Amino acid sequence: MAYAKRARNDPTDPGRHTHPQPVRVQPAPDRFRYTGPVAVLTGGETYSAGETLTQALIQRPARTVRIGQNTQGVFSDVLERILPNGWTFGLPNEEYLTPSGGKTFDGEGIPPDIRAGNFVQEITKGTYDSAFAEALAAIRCQTE
Repeated sequence: MAYAKRARNDPTDPGRHTHPQPVRVQPAPDRFRYTGPVAVLTGGETYSAGETLTQALIQRPARTVRIGQNTQGVFSDVLERILPNGWTFGLPNEEYLTPSGGKTFDGEGIPPDIRAGNFVQEITKGTYDSAFAEALAAIRCQTE
């Protein structure tokens, strides 16, 4: 199970949700499956699908190391509505939960295992990407 999703279901009580629905990932057949170490670079630029991928990798049987900064903390699919005047709007109304413990990372984002540089700041300053260097080091440690 990668994660579970639940939606708000009471307009007057923000604490009421549907029962969590599991979202599962089916591994590829053995001959196409990569089981080695993975390092995921994350930061404030990681949001939406990038966050759900990052969250799904937390449960990966082989170790996945998250390096960088917290993700943005914006997960929900959008509930779209049309107003009587024809305007449309989207309302995030779901939570993505960890399989163990039902924790959500909304707002705070998914924290890294190894906190390293800020990609955007480093690139604009013309310095190297320290998170990438940390990722290479982490993978090298796992393969030795």
